[in-house]
Amino acid sequence: MLIALNASYEYYTAIIRRKLDNYRPTLWTSGDLSTGTAEPKFDSLFHDLIPLRVILEYAGEGVIPSINAFRAELTEKEKQFTDFYGMRNYQVFTVTIADPGVITRKAHGLIVGDKVTFATTGALPTGLAVDTWYYVVQTSQDTFQVSATDGGTAITTSGSQSGTHYYASDRQGGMRPAPQNNK
Repeated sequence: MLIALNASYEYYTAIIRRKLDNYRPTLWTSGDLSTGTAEPKFDSLFHDLIPLRVILEYAGEGVIPSINAFRAELTEKEKQFTDFYGMRNYQVFTVTIADPGVITRKAHGLIVGDKVTFATTGALPTGLAVDTWYYVVQTSQDTFQVSATDGGTAITTSGSQSGTHYYASDRQGGMRPAPQNNK
């Protein structure tokens, strides 16, 4: 079962790797499964894909007699997963451990009020979480700060961090007027 679950997990992380080429979360151990700590490192909206893919593999071996409806539902869920991660234009960033935490990305192009979400190959500092939307509350050409609420207080980061960090914005590209010119 561990092999089947890890194969399914790797299948979905490979989809994410199309955008984040070094996205390689650690595979699970039998201890992770027995203690209940095996949790996919992607948005919880799609955690059910792991066991569904395992079931599909068993169905393909003739264990489940009729799988057409099941296959169609899994295909639709996989399309949503691909769209969810494929639509995002991830950018690498660094972040300070500070009050407030300062995110650095050369010429990021974000403005106050933009929403961003994070992904990482390791661990973000305390105060930030993956697949959570944050609001940009302070910017300069190469840095920005985020808040949990629009116009809120910038988040303090603490603890330690590891891996490569990525952010994606809710902006879909194109030109955007500055707020003072958008009257």
